[in-house]
Amino acid sequence: MRIAYSYMYMLLTVTAVLAACTGSVDGLEEENFSNTGQGVFILNEGNYNSGNSTLSYYNPETRTVENGIFQRANDRKLGDTGQSITLHDGVAYVAVENSGIIWGIDAETFRVKGQLTSSQTEHMINPRYIHFLSDTKAYVTDLYSPFITIFNPKTFQYIGSIGVPEVKANGYASTELMVQYGQYVFINCWCYTDLIVVIDTKQDAVAGVIHLKTSMQPKSMVLDARNKLWVLTDGGYGTDTDSFGENIPHLYRIDAETRSVEDDQALDTDEATVQIAVNSARDTLYIINNDIYRMGIQERHVPVRPFIKAPVDKKGARHKLYGINVNPRNGDIYVADAVDYSQSGVIYRYSREGDLLDQFRVGINPNGFAFK
Repeated sequence: MRIAYSYMYMLLTVTAVLAACTGSVDGLEEENFSNTGQGVFILNEGNYNSGNSTLSYYNPETRTVENGIFQRANDRKLGDTGQSITLHDGVAYVAVENSGIIWGIDAETFRVKGQLTSSQTEHMINPRYIHFLSDTKAYVTDLYSPFITIFNPKTFQYIGSIGVPEVKANGYASTELMVQYGQYVFINCWCYTDLIVVIDTKQDAVAGVIHLKTSMQPKSMVLDARNKLWVLTDGGYGTDTDSFGENIPHLYRIDAETRSVEDDQALDTDEATVQIAVNSARDTLYIINNDIYRMGIQERHVPVRPFIKAPVDKKGARHKLYGINVNPRNGDIYVADAVDYSQSGVIYRYSREGDLLDQFRVGINPNGFAFK
């Protein structure tokens, strides 16, 4: 038995050494990728506390998809709860919320170029979204920290932070999406608030806040061609166990110059998530509220009939549409379907006229797109 044990120990040791020499922990070589075309990155959030976030890459010309590209190219996992992906200067920046990390990934090779972790900063805890002010300065929002983190996206060096004390509520200090108008960045504060925070980027300081008042939890936000800020709330939670909010989403139009609310309309009760996207001309809005609605920025109300209906399963249950974005080059609409939040999600690609062009499977809970 001792001889057998010694042999097995030696075999395991040699295997470990070989794996270390190849940079692999599972015996697989890191794959080499070279994608110079105009593809689409898809971030798959995964399940909270499961560490199963993944990254997919889709080529619309060949209609092919490569799943799990981060792990395949780098022989490591992306992390726990991939929140957002943003492309800037040939690098895909991915905020992985529960892992407290921002990855910088080469957009052609999918190899890691750099990273920023919570331990490298003073206040970053759960990074949510990234907004680039220049090649050397970017903001990061956070789920729990009442600070906006500032870092250099070229060097991945921490620069500083901006305190946002008013946003803290019920244990959260949620700052989310960022939209820029002139020198000001507007930030929606999702968890348990009705706030839009305004940051002066020249001073790196809070310049004011906007209270929505009639609805809670601004979830998604875009700026249109007339410099109107469109904000979509999810309304809070209206369940038996949590009576916060009324669970009725609202769509707001805010003038970015005067910061005044110009319009407020209640939508149908939400059964899934709510999201808003805008085309490259910034004259057409696409809204997920169960189904998908298309609305011109001159229209006064969201249309009654959906532009694209959400798929239904064999039992008649509506799929959970989880994300939406519009390809700025050709107007194709990409929709992320979480299905049931536990199995591989589905991506639907529609033409600007709403015709289905393609659909394919990706990772669990796809929630974001970045167009190369």
